[in-house]
Amino acid sequence: MPFSITFEAIAGALPDKNLWGKPSCDVNQAEILRKHELRKLALVKETTDNAKIKAQADYAAILQKHKADLQSCRDRQPIQTQATWLRLYANDAKAGVLEDVFDRIVNRGYNQVFIEVFYDGRVLLPVSDNPTPWRSVMAEAVKEGSVSADYDLWQKAVKLGKERGIKVYGWAFTMNFGYGYSEVRGKASALALNGKGENSIANTNFNRQQVANGRAFYEDAYEVDHLFIDPYSPIARNDLISAVKALMQRNPDGMVFDYVRYPTNATGALIDDVKQLWIYGQSSRSTLLNSIGDRHVRALMELYLANGAVTGSDVIATEQKLADAMRVKPNPIPNPSQVAITTNNFLWNMATNHAYQGVLNFVSAVTTPLQQNNIPIGTVFFPQGNDRQGNKVAPKMQPWERFPSFMERHPMTYALCADGKCVAEQVAEVLQQSAPNTLVCPVLAGTWGQSFDGHPSYEIQTQAIKARSPQINCISHFVYSWMEPDSDRLRKAGTATGLESPTLPN
Repeated sequence: MPFSITFEAIAGALPDKNLWGKPSCDVNQAEILRKHELRKLALVKETTDNAKIKAQADYAAILQKHKADLQSCRDRQPIQTQATWLRLYANDAKAGVLEDVFDRIVNRGYNQVFIEVFYDGRVLLPVSDNPTPWRSVMAEAVKEGSVSADYDLWQKAVKLGKERGIKVYGWAFTMNFGYGYSEVRGKASALALNGKGENSIANTNFNRQQVANGRAFYEDAYEVDHLFIDPYSPIARNDLISAVKALMQRNPDGMVFDYVRYPTNATGALIDDVKQLWIYGQSSRSTLLNSIGDRHVRALMELYLANGAVTGSDVIATEQKLADAMRVKPNPIPNPSQVAITTNNFLWNMATNHAYQGVLNFVSAVTTPLQQNNIPIGTVFFPQGNDRQGNKVAPKMQPWERFPSFMERHPMTYALCADGKCVAEQVAEVLQQSAPNTLVCPVLAGTWGQSFDGHPSYEIQTQAIKARSPQINCISHFVYSWMEPDSDRLRKAGTATGLESPTLPN
């Protein structure tokens, strides 16, 4: 029985129509059909040995031709890197299926792909070679005997991409460790907590009995179902480093890190309440308090974290308590109410800076193995994740403008407008806050040749971006499943064979 997956598409509903549109550097119809037939003969269909050997040679030759054509064409294009985002399934282990996916990607002119390697509490490593606390994506397939325990789908994807001239990047969640992490013994102290003492799945939509034992991976996870960790926790840091090191061994062309932030709230509205900050975890709270050398400030910070604010009476009582401890007379406080206002502002700024610094420290730490091996690193973020207005901050607290300049920036520019100019404005804003030497590669949502889910076509969005920011030469498209919905449905259901008809130019 084929291994099946029941969860919804990672980007919601799929398009009703599968349109080709006008991608640059796409393969013509005759070549697409020829490559498809050769792949069937070489990898899938039962043929004589001699016919299979010839088909394999011919298939390898056409792959090399399309690889050379792709590189030559993209070098001549204003957008030299055109990428897409892809989730793999256990069904992709079947002969010809993943090859079909990569051939479809090349056919549309893509020369880079971001493959999910750590997401929703699963890791794309073999069951027998998984030094992390997370289950392998392939765990259920191995259990039912569809694949062997040492099968390495991530390594296969890297190999197939390189054979076709496609750069293959790993795409990993960062501070979002997945619901399943809450089921791992000894990890409770690594979780982010707010001022109510809640972790980020305290209000989950999941039925906890139904999602136990890793089954949450097969559900449609919303923000309240994502488990975020305390970025100051050495347990969390070391766990993700172990995953990064293992994924890196497959020699990808780079890795990008998503969810480099805290959870948002129900509305996304800016916040100014310290108890809404995710800094109450064991490591975060102790790090904050230990960083404060002044005993007065530390005492006030403890009150501030506990009560959400300090009052004039708190200021007086703190001064009296510390003076008594030192056996000196307390300093007079002429206007305690005004001092309390100033103190609250000071403590809020200190707390928010601490939260931001946690994100920066964490992404720096978990990417160190990649830096040491000169593997390109990128961050994925919402441009508005760093918003700050007066004392109010975005709940995501995503200080992307402070990420190191050597890290690629992949802003999810998902603004909605018919002419794409609002998307172009988001891209321009990211460029303005980025160093000239930092690669900015916008992520566009939608599909080719049609508007979808409120997003104008890729053609319209790209035209608007190039008109506003002509220096942009890298764009990625979220997501493969929106361009090839039939391919995604079948692979997810576990019924793809690699024999499916190719998508052709309309």
